[in-house]
Amino acid sequence: MHLSLESSKRFLPKSEFGRNVVTLMTGTVIAQAIPIAISPILTRLYSPEEFGLFALYMGLAAILSVIVTGRYEQAIMLPADDDDAANLVVLSLAITVIISLLVLLLIFLTSSNVASALEKPEIEAWLFLLPVTIFLTGIYQTLNYWNNRKKQYKTLAKNRIYQSTTMSIMHIGGGFISGSGLFLIFGNLIGNIASAFFLGLNIFKKDSSSFIDIRKDKQILLAKRYKKFPIFDTWGALANVSSYQIQNILLPIFYGLSSAGFYFVVLRVLQAPLSLINTSLTEVYKQKLTDPKTTDDDLKRYYKKMFVFLLSIGLPPLVLFMLIGEELFSFAFGSEWQVAGEYAIILSPMFYIRFIASPLSYFLYLKEKQEIDMIGQTLFVLSSILSLLFTATIKESIIMIGYLFSAIYLIYILYSAKLAGLFGE
Repeated sequence: MHLSLESSKRFLPKSEFGRNVVTLMTGTVIAQAIPIAISPILTRLYSPEEFGLFALYMGLAAILSVIVTGRYEQAIMLPADDDDAANLVVLSLAITVIISLLVLLLIFLTSSNVASALEKPEIEAWLFLLPVTIFLTGIYQTLNYWNNRKKQYKTLAKNRIYQSTTMSIMHIGGGFISGSGLFLIFGNLIGNIASAFFLGLNIFKKDSSSFIDIRKDKQILLAKRYKKFPIFDTWGALANVSSYQIQNILLPIFYGLSSAGFYFVVLRVLQAPLSLINTSLTEVYKQKLTDPKTTDDDLKRYYKKMFVFLLSIGLPPLVLFMLIGEELFSFAFGSEWQVAGEYAIILSPMFYIRFIASPLSYFLYLKEKQEIDMIGQTLFVLSSILSLLFTATIKESIIMIGYLFSAIYLIYILYSAKLAGLFGE
């Protein structure tokens, strides 16, 4: 037994960074694998039209969730002092409450008009769940960043598994009950509630002492110190989310709910394999890059390691979808989803480049280049809109999206390399 344990230890990463990556990666892999594993069940319980309505709702929720915290949760990683970070947590939560209430008021006044503008009257009743969705998302995002700051990687890994499991159970159960897309929304809500509770409980048990010195004057000073996040990063992130979510909102209008449902499932399936390692690597690197001990030479080395790692690890999924994407979708999800397989083949190269660009683009946050990111994200939104307005079929729209997005992601990779110091001063 002793020899066996000693032998197994040789396969574990020796560095703290490596262990953190493995911890988060394990949790992320399991969490991502669960919805992928049940997707063949869901596509047989819910119609493409129900997925289309769900995509429309989640598109609206995702866009509103960007502004719900004022983006101050992004700054939680940056202060050297935990007291300052704790005040940023409270500031972010307070803004979340205010924005959620304002959205609720807005929906009371405009729900019927919004449903009419989207040409989907059936979504009007669902709109009243939006404030709840964005409220829970704001809490989750804020608590997630605090746990990341405190290097609670095991907690984050477990939390992702709990969240994914809860959502999946609700989705399957709702499918058997009625097959209404409303249960897809309820699944996300319950999953977010469980996730936020778990993270909050962990903070209460381990970090309560950090929240003793909570003061409004300090929060005001911190709000001014990190004002670039709400001023610039909000719009950049809003544009980033909108670049994809606006497709989920506009596709039902241009090409119907079924097409939107096919596209939504493609995004869900394509992003999952590539983001298994991507998300974990990014979060661990955030802590590493923001460490006060990190030097300029370290930044160059980290960039190179990330680039080579991402380039190699993302290649197998790309080749798989390019070769058998259509057959894979038909076999896994049913013959009526073959069209989604065609979309997957078209978008695979773009997602590969995105997989590489996404973690590397954190250098823009590190160097506080939010205004540059805002310009880049605006280009994504314009590309989405142009791809829908100036094409005749949904297939042409998807092809155009793939080309334009790939070009912008390549620019991000190059600019991030410049910020990391690879091109000199």
